[in-house]
Amino acid sequence: MPPIDAVLIGAGQRGRDAFGAFAKRHPDELRFVAVVDKDESKRKKFAQDHGISNENCFSDSAEFFQHPPLAPICFNATMDREHLPTALPALEKGYHLFLEKPMADTPDGCVKIREEANRRNLMVQICHPLRFNRFYKKIKELIDNGAVGRVIGLIMCENVAYWHYAHSYVRGNWGRIETAAPFIVSKCCHDMDIAAWLADGTVEHVASTGGLSFFIPENAPAGAPDRCVNGCPAEMTCPYFAPALYLTDYIEWPVTPLSLDLSLESRRRAIETGPYGRCVFKCGNNIADHQVVIAGFKNGVALNFSVFAHTFHPYRSIRVLGTEGEIAGHPEKADIKIFRFGQGAGGWFGDSPQPETIAVEAEEGAHGGGDTGVIRNLLDCYRRGDYQAMKRSLDVAVEGHLLAFAAESARLEKRTIIMNA
Repeated sequence: MPPIDAVLIGAGQRGRDAFGAFAKRHPDELRFVAVVDKDESKRKKFAQDHGISNENCFSDSAEFFQHPPLAPICFNATMDREHLPTALPALEKGYHLFLEKPMADTPDGCVKIREEANRRNLMVQICHPLRFNRFYKKIKELIDNGAVGRVIGLIMCENVAYWHYAHSYVRGNWGRIETAAPFIVSKCCHDMDIAAWLADGTVEHVASTGGLSFFIPENAPAGAPDRCVNGCPAEMTCPYFAPALYLTDYIEWPVTPLSLDLSLESRRRAIETGPYGRCVFKCGNNIADHQVVIAGFKNGVALNFSVFAHTFHPYRSIRVLGTEGEIAGHPEKADIKIFRFGQGAGGWFGDSPQPETIAVEAEEGAHGGGDTGVIRNLLDCYRRGDYQAMKRSLDVAVEGHLLAFAAESARLEKRTIIMNA
C-alpha cells in the first residue's frame, strides 16, 4: 500500500525530530506533502528533508487553511496556545488530526476539539506516546486481566531532572503560563492521561499542592548577571551554567533546540543572544517546579501523583495497588514486578516475597518507542477506518486533560475541586 500523505503545522523540534523523523525512517507508511511554519529556516529545512514543493510551503496557517485539503491527515506540532486555533480550522477543513499535547490550553478548548471531531466524524489522535510504549501497554494488560484483582490505587511519580526542567520550563518555551499551559498540563498531561487510562473511569474530585520555590531571583548567586556568559562568579559551581551544558561535544536533544546549525560557534552565539543562555534565576518564569495531586475516580480508584524538578535522573515510577497484589515498575528500567498477596508471601513480618518479574524492552524512538507507536496508531486506524477506537482514545485523552486542569485549579485555589459540581 502507498504511504499516507500528511501535512505538518509547526516544523520545530517535535515536528522535525519526532514526526518528520518517523516519515524518513518509514517512507512506506507516512509522507509529508506540505509544511506550515512562520520561521523560514525551519520551514525550508523541513521542506528540503521531505521533498516538499515550494507551492506547498506556507508561512501562515490562515493562508494554508484557505486552500483545499492537501492530504487526509494534518500533524499539528505548534506551541500549546496555538493548538486550539489551528486544530479547529484543520477539522473544519476535513483533516483527520494528529495533535501534539496538551490538546489545548483550557479545559473548554479540549472539549471543543472533541465536539468538533465527533460532529464531523473525524479522527483525532492526541500525542500521548506513553500509552503506546511496551511498558505501559503491559501494565494496562495486567490490570485488565485481573493480575492484582480490583485496582484500589495508583501511585505515580515523575522525576523531571534539574537540567531538563531548567532547559524546557525555565529557559525554554514552557516557562511562563502566559505563553504555555500550566506545568501539570504541559509536562504531566502524559501522566494524567496514563492515570485516566489505567483507572478506566471518570474523575470525581481533585486536590493539589505545589508551586515555584527555587528558580526565582532571590536564589541567584551573589553578583550573577542576567546571562551566564557575562562573567558569572558562580560559573564553576552552578549546575545550570549554560556553556557547560550546551558547548560540549554532545549535540543531541536538549541541545538541538538551540539552533538548526549545531556547530560550536552557532551554539555559542545562541547562548549569547538566545533564551538558553539566560541565568535560570532571572528568566521571569512563573510555572510550578513541584506539585502533588490527589484525585478520586467515580469507580473508587484513588490517584497519588507527584512531580518534582529537583531530581538527578529523569524517570517515572508507578505502583498499581490492587485487592490481590501490587504491580510496580520504572519504564526506564524496562521491567515490571508483580507482588501477589497470600500464603507464602512472607508471613506477617517475614522476608519480602519474590515477585514475578517481566522484562519489557523498549522499541525504537523517543518515549520508549511511544512516539513510533502513537503515530502508527493513527495511521493504522485511518487505514482500517476504525473511528470507534479513535473516539475511545480521544475520550480518555480529554478525561486526562480535565484532571490536569482541575489539579492546577486546586493548587491555585487551595481547595478540593469537585468535578461537574
